[in-house]
Amino acid sequence: MLAALLAGSLTTAAAVLVPSDAQASVSIAVAFDALVKDADSVGVATPLESKCVWEDGRIYTYTRLKVEQGVAGELGTGAEGWVRTMGGVVGKIGQMVDGEPVFTTGKSSLLFMRKFKASGTWEVSARAQGQYPVLVDETLKTRKVIRSAAVGVLFPPRVTAEAVTGADLKTQSVGATQAATDPAKPLRLAGEVIHDRPLDEVARDIASSWKKLHPPPAPSDTKK
Repeated sequence: MLAALLAGSLTTAAAVLVPSDAQASVSIAVAFDALVKDADSVGVATPLESKCVWEDGRIYTYTRLKVEQGVAGELGTGAEGWVRTMGGVVGKIGQMVDGEPVFTTGKSSLLFMRKFKASGTWEVSARAQGQYPVLVDETLKTRKVIRSAAVGVLFPPRVTAEAVTGADLKTQSVGATQAATDPAKPLRLAGEVIHDRPLDEVARDIASSWKKLHPPPAPSDTKK
């Protein structure tokens, strides 16, 4: 899973959550196709409310989102869902997790989301790399998307000789998988493809890639 491959740093505060002076998270940059493939739904969503809870010794935040514009996958325009992120504040205890998506009530983002277990809850694919805040370009009078400021430091995917031959795909980053399976094809990193572009153009690119990476299931064989 992307979450296991894109682990970031965790900073825990023993009092009310305050800005951390720890270094930002360090992750492997995710490929655009890998991000699209990992998601179960992509859309522009706006946070409505959030709540923080303790789970397995950590604090998690659950944010209720409303989809303003469905792009691909299960959550269409008008749908609502809860998204789970690491960190938050419960009482006087706070936990800050670098590299996680950051939601602000009323502020829309383009989100790549995947199902979390079977609870009907969602997670953001590739953590903050799967969130792109939506801004209004005053010059062009149109909406555009930008990288999340919470992404942190990104390193390019590393492709080893074993990965290129297919012998070590399971140990490579998801970003390297595309290059390993098709070394001649330039690797398109998600941030480079999406950042600072009109939302409508990005949505069309995602929808096009989605059709290739999420083919409909083959009809079941009814022959006896």
